[in-house]
Amino acid sequence: MLEEVKQAGSGKLDEFKLRDELRALRAKIPDTPYLNPIVSVAFDLSRRLEAGEISFEELSDLAVRLMDRACVQRGRHLRERVGFVDRATTYEEFANFVETEAKDADFESFKARWSRARTGIVLTAHPTFGLSEALTKRMVEIAVASDVDPNTPIGHAHRPDDNIDLNYEHRRAQTAIHNLRNAYSELLHSFYTAAVARFGDKAYTINPKLVTVASWVGYDLDGRTDISWMTSFIIRLQEKRESFVDIHERIQALKDSLAAIPDTQLLVRQIMGKIDLAIAAVDEQIEALRDAVAGNRTLADAANVVTSDDNYNITSIAPITDLLKTLIDTVKDPQIKRSLAVIVGLMRATGLGTSHIHLRINAVQLNNAFRAFVHQPWTRDLSESQALSRIVEMIEQAKHETVNFETLELETATAIRQFALIAQIKKHIDSDTPIRFLIAETESPATVLIAVFFATLLGVDDITDVSPLFENAAGLEAGPRIIEHLLDQKAYRDYVTKRGRLAYQTGFSDAGRFVGQITATLAVERLHHNVAEAMHRAGLKDIETLIFSTHGESMGRGAHPGEMRTRLYYLFPHEARRKFARYGLPLKHETSFQGGDGYLFFANNRLTTRTLSTVIMDGTELPEAADPFYDDSNLSLDFLLRLRSYQEHLFEHPGYRAVLGAFGPNLLFKTGSRPVRRQSEGATAVDRGDPARMRAIPNNAILQQFGYIANVIAGLSAAVGSERQRFVELARTSPRLRPLIEMIARAKQLSSLNAMGANAIVFDPGFWAWRASWGREQHLERAFNTLASRLLSDDRCGSINSLVHHLRLDAVDLHTMLEEIGIEGGKIPDDHRLELDLLHAIRLAFIMRIFILAAQMPRSSSRNEVSSDQVFEWALALNVPEVTSEMRQAFPRRSRTADGSTPFRERASYLPHGIDDYGRVETEILEPMERAYEMVREIGTGISHHWGAFG
Repeated sequence: MLEEVKQAGSGKLDEFKLRDELRALRAKIPDTPYLNPIVSVAFDLSRRLEAGEISFEELSDLAVRLMDRACVQRGRHLRERVGFVDRATTYEEFANFVETEAKDADFESFKARWSRARTGIVLTAHPTFGLSEALTKRMVEIAVASDVDPNTPIGHAHRPDDNIDLNYEHRRAQTAIHNLRNAYSELLHSFYTAAVARFGDKAYTINPKLVTVASWVGYDLDGRTDISWMTSFIIRLQEKRESFVDIHERIQALKDSLAAIPDTQLLVRQIMGKIDLAIAAVDEQIEALRDAVAGNRTLADAANVVTSDDNYNITSIAPITDLLKTLIDTVKDPQIKRSLAVIVGLMRATGLGTSHIHLRINAVQLNNAFRAFVHQPWTRDLSESQALSRIVEMIEQAKHETVNFETLELETATAIRQFALIAQIKKHIDSDTPIRFLIAETESPATVLIAVFFATLLGVDDITDVSPLFENAAGLEAGPRIIEHLLDQKAYRDYVTKRGRLAYQTGFSDAGRFVGQITATLAVERLHHNVAEAMHRAGLKDIETLIFSTHGESMGRGAHPGEMRTRLYYLFPHEARRKFARYGLPLKHETSFQGGDGYLFFANNRLTTRTLSTVIMDGTELPEAADPFYDDSNLSLDFLLRLRSYQEHLFEHPGYRAVLGAFGPNLLFKTGSRPVRRQSEGATAVDRGDPARMRAIPNNAILQQFGYIANVIAGLSAAVGSERQRFVELARTSPRLRPLIEMIARAKQLSSLNAMGANAIVFDPGFWAWRASWGREQHLERAFNTLASRLLSDDRCGSINSLVHHLRLDAVDLHTMLEEIGIEGGKIPDDHRLELDLLHAIRLAFIMRIFILAAQMPRSSSRNEVSSDQVFEWALALNVPEVTSEMRQAFPRRSRTADGSTPFRERASYLPHGIDDYGRVETEILEPMERAYEMVREIGTGISHHWGAFG
């Protein structure tokens, strides 16, 4: 180990010595209150870099070694979260689970238990593809390896792939779904093995539904306008083709075994023939639509290909599964019978696609579409009872309308077009598989009823599950009332009775952004309790409640950092599940896995099978159990309200906004195709940091990069108030409260107020004036003076430091309380946290370089209404691409001759001096600035390794 350490730190910069230096500096803080170890190390690295004592490459190599170690740690943590030991252990535990379920049940009750899925997985996208595919593969290799050296070199840059678009995201999602299909099949094998052992061949009549898998990648229109109906329809056709190819390959693998069995050859030929023809039909449809997109044929010609009635196109699994069931009855070999049953089970689980799909739009889009459709004054205020009554009447009187592809092309209302898309998918792709219709930012029951109306009007109410999304603080509070109002309407009760389920969705990220993540989590739980009450009062006992919990992978977006079982319990607590069970209400809980971070759980067959088995087992009905958190309801409610109040005040703190606006998303690589809302022109840095103008993912990503997830950590002491001792005792004994506190503690272990303060130091004019005053960097004194002068009126540093002081008072009480509860809160940072601090210091040195280079930029006359002052401000916000683009236009680099291939015979003693100066702008300022900026962003990925996710 000593040799390994020596080798890792063999250059001029030794990460282990620097880590020890940080630890030693921390020990001096009690006697030097204003000492910031991260600033001290960053300043030393910056001075040595600018003096040439260390090279850019040496500092970059140091950062890479630290990022590699963080990546290894992240891979091992992924292994722990999944609970992966080895493949055999996964199968054994799942088989034992099924055997236990079968042992104590008769056949009918066992069959009923598995007749519907109790849990589900949904793959979402959003801008969280912070890891390249190569880096993802490397991390997963580390996760499943039996033993890994922490100093293992990764061999890949710590950054996302370039040019992330919708096709890229869809391909990544489909790779995860492919692994999920394989894992589902393997677990079905285990299921049938256990079921047949208990019930004999009768088990093959069970038709088990272990879990559902769905995706909204390619179908989510909330916050984006770049996905056309044609894009979504072609994507769904591609998924249909992939599912056919997958089923074909699975049957092909059994073909030799089946050939030896009498009376099977004809059936096999029939099945394979149907699939081959179906694949050919889909290929023809995809080609026709792509030609229409390219302008090589008309939409009508392409549509006529899709709608051709040639009997080759299959829109139901029945023609294939019926033949497969006959084949199962024909064969006697247990292994082949089980393998065929698995194929049937996979098709039943996914339909004629690789998975189920979710379409999503915004409530505003739906409401506006309805107003345009009705065009009556009463639609102006859809919250009025009169409007509600009229919408209900429209549902009851709706007559089914038919649509075609011309309808899709001519319809300008996004919401109506999405229902027409569902109708065309139902007619021409898959007539059986349910489709979820998610409505973001639902604030009124009228919005949900409008969706039901359009679904009824276009004849898709039999396969469409309309699901309101309650995702911000107001929505979570209003959600139960909205559900209650809906259940008062006969038209809605008839709709959910026809579907057999009532669906709704909860969002953790947006609520966590505004009122804090712990508050949001508790508010989501209260929503579930209240919905159970509303369902019970409505008397809908046989209607399944389908709850979809959407959240991200990091602590700031709702996912618990503990193992998968804890994560699932944290999202949907046992007491909420028991509430539905007490009323005899069937329940299904789906959970999201978001983008590149979430897909890590499904990037390898071994991890996928382990994760999927855990999700399936999470659907077990729970026995009654006591939890004092629910007994002391006054204390619990007071805690929730106080914590919310603290976080809302924090949300308004100028320093909080300064943190978000100081660099904004310029600290980060582009990690997704979903467009980021631009801030208003002329806004100040603090204005740009208004959390209300920022999506949840960049909001949390910036908090991570500044080193302190305040919307998770802060406010516990204020929330407890004068009931501290009661609360501490409750935290020690409550199964519900414990993971909430562990969430806070883990976030605190990774957080550093020194990091937050350090990242503000570059905006402190005193820092630059101090560097100028000592005369030790004379060649940079002019740049330091420029920075100090420019920043005299800048309030970012002061605002951020004010926030740091505010949060430090909170953190003192937090550490004391965690110690009393008996949970480690990271008061004394371990080696991993110190390495995170060191990454902050190295990045800060690179940011200092960018600032210093910016201060040396030559001034130019205003171009395109962009002044030199504006370019300088861009640099201070790390908007380096715009800086270099503008500077290269203002100072274009030219060669000494107009055409280097032919020298001029005529000699001149004078050449314009600007030619040489412009060349120096490029080589001495712009290129070094770009290199430093790339390292700033790459280190950002290394920092996200420590957090376990991007944003």
